[in-house]
Amino acid sequence: MQVTVERTGPCEAKVSFTVPREVFDREYRAALKASGKNVKMKGFRAGKVPEQILEREFGAQVRQKAVEHFLNQAYQKAVQENELKPVGHERIALDAIDLAEGADLAHSFEISLAPDFEIADYKGLEVTTELEPVSDEEIAEAVADLRLQRSTPEEAGEAGIPEDGLALCKVVWAVDGETLLERDGVRLAPLAPPPGVDAKAFQEALQGKHAGDAFELELTVPADFHEEERRGQTGTCTVTVSEAYAMTPPSDEELWKLLGVESRGEFESTARERLEQAKQFQENARQETVLLEGLIDKHDFALPTRMVEQQLDVRKQVLRQELGQAGVPEDQHDAQVEERAEELAAATEKAVRALFLVNRIAAAEELKVENEDLQREVQAIAQRHGARVEEVIEYYRKNNLFQQMQIELLERKVRVFLRENAKIVEP
Repeated sequence: MQVTVERTGPCEAKVSFTVPREVFDREYRAALKASGKNVKMKGFRAGKVPEQILEREFGAQVRQKAVEHFLNQAYQKAVQENELKPVGHERIALDAIDLAEGADLAHSFEISLAPDFEIADYKGLEVTTELEPVSDEEIAEAVADLRLQRSTPEEAGEAGIPEDGLALCKVVWAVDGETLLERDGVRLAPLAPPPGVDAKAFQEALQGKHAGDAFELELTVPADFHEEERRGQTGTCTVTVSEAYAMTPPSDEELWKLLGVESRGEFESTARERLEQAKQFQENARQETVLLEGLIDKHDFALPTRMVEQQLDVRKQVLRQELGQAGVPEDQHDAQVEERAEELAAATEKAVRALFLVNRIAAAEELKVENEDLQREVQAIAQRHGARVEEVIEYYRKNNLFQQMQIELLERKVRVFLRENAKIVEP
């Protein structure tokens, strides 16, 4: 087999190969004969079916496998002899390979290559901390939030929905007599108005209402509404209350029990400690993002064109799914995807560039994703979603998501490495 490689770009190569016809036919005949060893056909003993019958029944399939065999050989030979570093899995259309009668098997295909670049210093990078101590006001606010989260709903009494109550409602948007949106079972609270209405007017309107009450407010169609021509138009928002509730907060003792403490002092101390941990976690994540994005900005190397295009197609498909879930009509998906084309392209290139940077740093520092890392991640996902570990494994396997999980876990390790080896500067 003759194999040649032509570099067609910084991250692309064209592989051409030729297999003499007699070599191909020899491989084909051997594979055809091997396929007939276990064939059972009426009138013939096992393994004794004539070759012409095998060819008639299985020839096309065996010939395709022979083509795949030489295609794989050509790929491996090109990579090994030319020290290529391919990325992704190239999909080659076998039906595009012309195998004329008596002619040699000759074909060319392109492969994407990892970019070759000099990596900048990534240890000792400076990042300014934005971590601030936990204030008494933050503790009070966190306790109030916790009390609200643990409050239980009870039917609103004669006074109707209080300021901190909630309601299940039917919401209808209309402009010029035409209904733009109609949602039932919407959960609303006086302090959490729906988009498009004045917050103060909504609070005053919902407070004191009972099941069966309705009210109407002026509506300005939000800027992110799926019908672009409707954005900014004015109309009405009609809210009909179907269920009205007041919220009963837990007692101090119930809150203490929740955190496993027995006194107010212990409760406030534990709350402060947990807030400090949460703020440190957020600050760590922020620093890691700053460090990684700073590295990305320092590296302007060529990227594999087809890899970027494939990733861009994935992002566009995800956006279409999100638009569908948001209730945007399907015939408007393409236009909205096109509106965000530049944004999607920039995000895709940044993500692909980050992938190569992360892999280079991980290889240099011998950072790897071990089986224990995958097991911990699966267990964490199962816990977050209230699912069994076996269900998570089956879902990820069925949807071929374990490779993506490995990529994400490796990036986490690199991000932590960058932060732990950075110089944290006080403002």
